Amino acid sequence: MAVYHADALVIRSRQFGESDRVLTLFSRELGKLQAVAKGVRKPKSRQRAGAQLFTYGDFLIHRGKSLDTVSQCSPKESFPYLWNDLDRSFAAAGVAELLDISTISGQPNAELFTLTLTSLFLLEQFDSSLVLSAYALRLMEVLGYRPGLGECAECGGKAKGDRLFFSAEAGGILCGNCWENYSGRWIRAGSIAFMRQLLRQDITKLDRLRWSAWMQQEILEILRIYLEHKFERPLKAWRMGSLTRDDSERGFDGKEGKDHE
Repeated sequence: MAVYHADALVIRSRQFGESDRVLTLFSRELGKLQAVAKGVRKPKSRQRAGAQLFTYGDFLIHRGKSLDTVSQCSPKESFPYLWNDLDRSFAAAGVAELLDISTISGQPNAELFTLTLTSLFLLEQFDSSLVLSAYALRLMEVLGYRPGLGECAECGGKAKGDRLFFSAEAGGILCGNCWENYSGRWIRAGSIAFMRQLLRQDITKLDRLRWSAWMQQEILEILRIYLEHKFERPLKAWRMGSLTRDDSERGFDGKEGKDHE
């Protein structure tokens, strides 16, 4: 039976049988893969720590006919601060969920691995929503899904005004001549400008950026809508806790469609 190593992050963990878990790992060399960790739900399991969500470690894995098996894990980092703060927990879950739904098994992406690992470390010191927003934008850039945040996504013209129309369907902001052909939402121009800053700024220096509460909510909501449209799946972690609020709390027009003003 073939054995291989994976320098990997646990991005998903689900129950399997009475005492096992199936782990979704994202590795530097192999990309996304799944393997069963046997007996890790037992209190005295030696591999219990390595099967925890967000764990970064060196995994020794046996290749199986239908499902590989984790035979050993040497954790390198467990990110304990992610479990002591609710906002950090939700943000880390948002990072892991987005990585999971945006990638397919067996396709290595070292840049994406480094981005994810770095973002989990940054959650200890930076605003969790800021890290999550920067992560989402950079992940889309790496994968070629970056939304249009400059010129009109339809005609390439200049989009002007204090508020701009963002359409997930069109793939970005739209100018005054094109927006009526699409569904979408109005968003303040300042929020669009801030998203461009998030892409330009060194991710390890995000603490130099400042955003207001309304800008945070606008950006998180627009990104969630865009990502759910792109990957055709709901982002459960993004919808939980303090990452999003009701429309009445957002401080902006959250209506869908063309009845905006």
